[in-house]
Amino acid sequence: MASDTIRIRVPVLARVEGEGALELNIENRQITDLKLRIFEPPRYFEKFLEGRNHYDVLDTVARICGICPVAYQMSATHAIESIFEVTTSPWIRAMRRLLYCGEWLQSHSLHIHLLAAPDFLGFNSIIQMSGQYGDEVRRGLKLQALGNELIALFGARSVHPVGVRLAGFSRAPDQKKAAALLSRITEAKQDAVELIHWLDNLDLPDDEQDFVSVALHHDDEYPFNEGRLISDNGLDIDIVEFENHFHEKHIEHSTALHCLLDGKPYLVGPLARINLNSAQLPDEVKTVMQVLKTRFPSKNMFHSIIARAIEIYYVLIEAERLLSQYEYTDDCCMKFSVRAGTGYGCTEAPRGFLWHRYDMDEKGCVSKAVIVPPTSQNQARIEQDLKNSLINFGLDNKKSDLQLHAEKVIRNYDPCISCATHFLDLNLLRDGIAEKSDDETELMKFNSADLSRTAIIGVGSPGAGDELGWQMIDRLSQNKSIRLLRQKGLSLFKLDRPGLAFIENIKPYDYLIIVDAIKSGEAGEPFICIDASRLPSTLKRLSSHESGVLEVAALAESLQIKPEQLLIIGVSSIQNIFIENIVNMFSAFLQK
Repeated sequence: MASDTIRIRVPVLARVEGEGALELNIENRQITDLKLRIFEPPRYFEKFLEGRNHYDVLDTVARICGICPVAYQMSATHAIESIFEVTTSPWIRAMRRLLYCGEWLQSHSLHIHLLAAPDFLGFNSIIQMSGQYGDEVRRGLKLQALGNELIALFGARSVHPVGVRLAGFSRAPDQKKAAALLSRITEAKQDAVELIHWLDNLDLPDDEQDFVSVALHHDDEYPFNEGRLISDNGLDIDIVEFENHFHEKHIEHSTALHCLLDGKPYLVGPLARINLNSAQLPDEVKTVMQVLKTRFPSKNMFHSIIARAIEIYYVLIEAERLLSQYEYTDDCCMKFSVRAGTGYGCTEAPRGFLWHRYDMDEKGCVSKAVIVPPTSQNQARIEQDLKNSLINFGLDNKKSDLQLHAEKVIRNYDPCISCATHFLDLNLLRDGIAEKSDDETELMKFNSADLSRTAIIGVGSPGAGDELGWQMIDRLSQNKSIRLLRQKGLSLFKLDRPGLAFIENIKPYDYLIIVDAIKSGEAGEPFICIDASRLPSTLKRLSSHESGVLEVAALAESLQIKPEQLLIIGVSSIQNIFIENIVNMFSAFLQK
């Protein structure tokens, strides 16, 4: 063994946000090389912002992350408002906290159930896990959906919300909608308590390490939008001093920058927040924490999954408090004057604090932007943790166990490597389940469908190439035969990147055809059909950022939410042959 060399290559990390890889060399029971590679091309959002008007900034930065758009909008808003000398009203400040509650709720619920919990319970995915832990998965999806609804209350939609404005909001939510959401949030508090205790009883690795926690701190409340940056080794600075202590640098093996505090790695995120701000939590939360086996502050990074659950309970309590005081107003946005200057904004995204700086000219246009996201801040800490954790785990373990443990460490940080564009993954779909469009056996099953419980759903987004599912619905709506079928009960509609909400959308139907885009040039046919009844029980890749219809359909099946017939159709172009095949599916009805 003394001369053994082990090389571990994980070309694509599963169950993380985006795409990354791990390279690990072990020689003579020593780690000689370890690289967490982020190889996706940089997206240059900071450069895209240059020259843009201040009104454009919020919608632009919301597109940086599909899971954390509120964080990006809030950090940008605070930075620009500091330039324009805006002092917001108490109503606006309170409602911004409420909006942030929704983002933490949905993001933490996704990470706990889709990404982290399967690791600690010995499953490859939430789909596999749901067979044994169906109630826990349903509870997690319920919490995640509630968070999305809370974001949509102010943002009009949960993905890339559009309701946030400088100095306020586009509109105030209806009083009845707020009251209805309040009752559901109150009911969900018990779900959060049960989630905390469930996770506290997991057999988490005992892996204490020495690291520095950094987070925002506010004397009067648990931090969301405001505060000073503090650490557990003495840091206590205003956010404008960030660049005096924190520095980003290029790393050869990564397209993401590494950010260091005084030249050293540090931790941001839920564990760091609770380590530094537990005194700011309400008594309800403290009471639950007192009876846990897990103690805080903690130096075990694997306790971050419990920290996330504690924060879920906190945001439900905070949302309940804010909604119970909610009053509708027509004065939901304040006036301001455009000025030149430099502004700073720092808020707590679910994964850690997010720092923005903007230089703006006298017309209110961006001349320079700097954005430091949580993942770039945590990346050096992840690599440090990997080395220490693998040594503690035991380098003599077999290669497969070392690889799994390394992936578990990375996923535990919930790294948001990037936001993926919504497309079907043909490499996955061709893995024994794809069928050509001329498979009449599968297509003709719709001849006997109950049209009143049948739907054709186009899935997509406004992005170029990803709107094909929507365009196909438009074309079908114009077809005379399809119009006749609609009169007999057939439903047609579109969904905008539904993610896990797809499960709720399909519940009313027994027969479903889902139309989505596939990458142009990767399909040998104009479209391909996948019989969802033959979905594998375990998928190689499942990401909450890109929960495609195939993955979500598999999850729905695992939770016994299963239509009699479900076809997923990937289209690569707009062609009449698609319309003809759909009409052929329902040919029996046209003859009645």
